[in-house]
Amino acid sequence: MKLKKLLMTAGLILVSVFVISPAYAATSSVQKVIDESYVQPDYVLGYSLSNEQKSQTLQLLNYNNSKDTNVKTLTTSAYANIMNVADDSSLQLYSSVKIQKLGKSETLTVNIVTPENITKVTQDMYRNAAVTLGIEHATITVAAPLPVTGESALAGIYYSLEENGAQVSDENKQLAQEELSTLSNINAENTGKDGYDADKLNVALTDIKSAVADAGSNVSKEDVQKIVEDTLKNYGLTNSMTSDQITLIVNFAFNLSKSSVINSASFKQTLNSLKDSIVSKAGSSFKGINLNFDASKAVESSKGFFANIWQQIVNFFKSFVS
Repeated sequence: MKLKKLLMTAGLILVSVFVISPAYAATSSVQKVIDESYVQPDYVLGYSLSNEQKSQTLQLLNYNNSKDTNVKTLTTSAYANIMNVADDSSLQLYSSVKIQKLGKSETLTVNIVTPENITKVTQDMYRNAAVTLGIEHATITVAAPLPVTGESALAGIYYSLEENGAQVSDENKQLAQEELSTLSNINAENTGKDGYDADKLNVALTDIKSAVADAGSNVSKEDVQKIVEDTLKNYGLTNSMTSDQITLIVNFAFNLSKSSVINSASFKQTLNSLKDSIVSKAGSSFKGINLNFDASKAVESSKGFFANIWQQIVNFFKSFVS
């Protein structure tokens, strides 16, 4: 009897090693704050705007001075605090944002009202990064009165959320910024290259993130590499991207696998809505492509390995219980 108890205890320890993964809280506080606190839209203006440019930007964002009261300014010190970098008073912050809440059944939307002035970031890049941040449904409007990259607009979103009470983890901020930087740099380097398509890259990333969420926090770097490579191949992007660019996506996806955001019940649902939205507006770009591609199959072999280990443990202890 003592031997049986000892063996059962050992079995429980082994089970904990092989099948229990770290538990993370679902990232729902961001969307909850939007749903509860954004009765009026929230505006965040770049610190570097002149008074004339501020008025122009608010007009571009459809500011209604008869009822809208939530206007904030993203200063260089606030930017440094949010991004965890040294304060640099010479930093130029021009891109500005408006955030409005939407009903739960509506799709996360980003509108760039000055596309000629946001030179590096597209609507769908903002949307992908917003999903990683934990936003599920909202309308984000971006504007700038002069040509800028548009990357600081994401910091404006962080600032708005935190000023309204959201607990945005440094981890998720860094992930969203990493994603936006990765996508925008790849797009800038590959635009015009034969075989490259920004819509396909954004859709591929939704599939990659969904597969990582399915794989969970214990997924290996090798499995993530396989997920990324198989997904890019499915969308015909492999030949138009460099190995360094693919490595950037792998690194981001692996970092994402360790984040609590993938455990949110709405994470994959939001990604699916984003994917459907991109595909529907892209016309014939996705003709002949398997849109039901399941990148998570790339990790089935490793899951099978652990399933076999589990079965061996079960069989071992069955032999002592009769």
